[in-house]
Amino acid sequence: MDAGQMRSLARSIRDGRARTTTDEYERVARRLNGQHWRDYAEGRCLGKRSAAVLRSAYRYQQAGQLLEALRRMDQARKAGDPVTARICRQQAETLTGALEKIGPPYQPPGPVRCRKASKRRTLSRLPSDWRERVIQELKPEDRLPAVVLALTGCRPAEFLTGVLLERIGEDLQATVFGSKVSEFTQGGQPERVMVFDGSDAFASWLLEMVDQSGGRMGAGGDLGAWRKRFSRAALRAGFRGISPYNLRHQFSGDQKQRGWNDDRLSQALGHASERSRKHYGHHLQGKGRGGGLKSVTASRSVRHRIEPGATLAPEFEPGPGPS
Repeated sequence: MDAGQMRSLARSIRDGRARTTTDEYERVARRLNGQHWRDYAEGRCLGKRSAAVLRSAYRYQQAGQLLEALRRMDQARKAGDPVTARICRQQAETLTGALEKIGPPYQPPGPVRCRKASKRRTLSRLPSDWRERVIQELKPEDRLPAVVLALTGCRPAEFLTGVLLERIGEDLQATVFGSKVSEFTQGGQPERVMVFDGSDAFASWLLEMVDQSGGRMGAGGDLGAWRKRFSRAALRAGFRGISPYNLRHQFSGDQKQRGWNDDRLSQALGHASERSRKHYGHHLQGKGRGGGLKSVTASRSVRHRIEPGATLAPEFEPGPGPS
């Protein structure tokens, strides 16, 4: 293949792309960092659609390198440098061969699933004061959602609905309105009320705001871009891969560490089934706090799974009366 044909091949891959497409290809190419797209996809157990984007970005980058090699070859010939021209020609031929090689179709790896980094597992590597350090990195106007989520363990979606905060004597009472509630399956807690010791650092911070509002205030709203600002604040504090949902997992881990791995924790998390709480936090991930939660009441009792082979006590049936 002569230089003109190689140039035509490269331009057929590079030209006619939308700006958004080329920007995405460049981001993917930086992620590949010189690694072959197939090795990258197989190493991360990617699906066919994601692998197809990798392949296109890889070819786009290779075509750009081919055009650059041809440009340098032409410059070397004009400058009367046959050695450099020959080296560039060899590079161009190697890149052309890679672009022409189709290879076998990509098939995702078998049933072995890649272990993804979960929000729950990230807690193990965090220090005991990670929440305070992240909150400190936030702007003052962004701290209220973080403190409410850290103290109550509520879902970010429940903050959108709103959390009612009230002073009860020296304590703080928080009423959370559930976001994952089903009347059909009786799943989730429509409402749960938690009472926190006013001496807890987060509770004390919120009580100051409650007192300024006359002893009762609502905290809530669309978190939207706040989620990204929270993650960026965590990154500035030195913690990678942290999102607001980590606060919920940490809340659960703290309660389990203090021995509340029972119906009280299920209700505090907004669950109506005992099985759900096992997916949130671990007692070994507790950070030595969580004792501020004094009590919790919820709309529904917690359902318990009946073990196989267990028998239910028969209902009492009155016998015949005395004759």
